[in-house]
Amino acid sequence: MNNRNWLKGLGVTMIAATLILTGCGNGDAEKTDTKEQTKSVEEEGKKVKIESNEGKPQHEQLITVKLPPEADYLNDETLEVYEQDKKKYDQTKQLITNDSITLLIGDYGYYDPVQDAIECSAVIVNGTKTEIKDLSFQVSIENNVMQGRVFLDNSVPELTKEQTGNFKPSMAIPVILGFPEEKPTDEIENGRKIDTKNIKINLSDIQYKVVEQEGK
Repeated sequence: MNNRNWLKGLGVTMIAATLILTGCGNGDAEKTDTKEQTKSVEEEGKKVKIESNEGKPQHEQLITVKLPPEADYLNDETLEVYEQDKKKYDQTKQLITNDSITLLIGDYGYYDPVQDAIECSAVIVNGTKTEIKDLSFQVSIENNVMQGRVFLDNSVPELTKEQTGNFKPSMAIPVILGFPEEKPTDEIENGRKIDTKNIKINLSDIQYKVVEQEGK
């Protein structure tokens, strides 16, 4: 993972597995004062909408990271990144947002000059009390890595079961996220490794469907 040439090649092979969005997780999130800041949660039958995670209470939770079903079909480089983040977070206690979705940043970060985008790995945590499906959300990035460059906000469309598996409470799945640059300058000819500790995300417009349990 530390070889520069390998990273340069990885930036190309990752494209097929990269979710087209513009943010990545911050595993060092801090607890915030949440007395009067919680956002509304709107339930529409089986569908749940969460406006934002901003100000919502957080707690430490033991999480289990599982590779998604699609892992059987991924290239070796992508699978290695997934397994690295699984090793990082599986069976660990992490600070997650109550009754919502949390994104924790992984160790892979790379600026791809071909795609004019930052790529990074993360795990998506189901912090709700139910199994969920058809998860989607919007994300914005706070770029503290490449000063003077703006990376666009974007959306993650509904994730399929191949991407999530049976997405149960306290479960996390690895992903690779892509962040396109607003105004590429072509100044960077070679790929650049990114320190993911300097990247932060904000989630909004989180939507998912509750999976009803048998007998209910």
